[in-house]
Amino acid sequence: MPHAAWSFTAARETPMQARRAVVDWAQKHVEDRAVLSDIALAITEATTNVVLHAYRDRELPGTVAIKAERYDDHVCLYVLDEGSGLAPRVDSPGLGLGLGLIAQVADSADVRTPETGGTEVVMRFNVSRAA
Repeated sequence: MPHAAWSFTAARETPMQARRAVVDWAQKHVEDRAVLSDIALAITEATTNVVLHAYRDRELPGTVAIKAERYDDHVCLYVLDEGSGLAPRVDSPGLGLGLGLIAQVADSADVRTPETGGTEVVMRFNVSRAA
């Protein structure tokens, strides 16, 4: 099973750095351009959520860990932070559409709270879609 992992500081440039890294990896494992586009959008949204929300109560930004795994018929992406967890924000700088967009473009998406805290977004993309 081909896999890759990255770690970034949760900073303004992180979503684009993560997008570039994950798409570069995915291009070696996914032929369908529509799936590649969906992966790019989803990873950007998931990492943007970490940058905007995960470490909002901390003076210094934390990390964003990303893992990608290729299986026979699908790719799974995992975006993990060690932040304050998923909680509604009245003062949110975003539009609140990120998780909804991820749910629309991924074949499945799940948001988990690991025992160690933080948030993990798990996204699955089928790589053998019917036309």
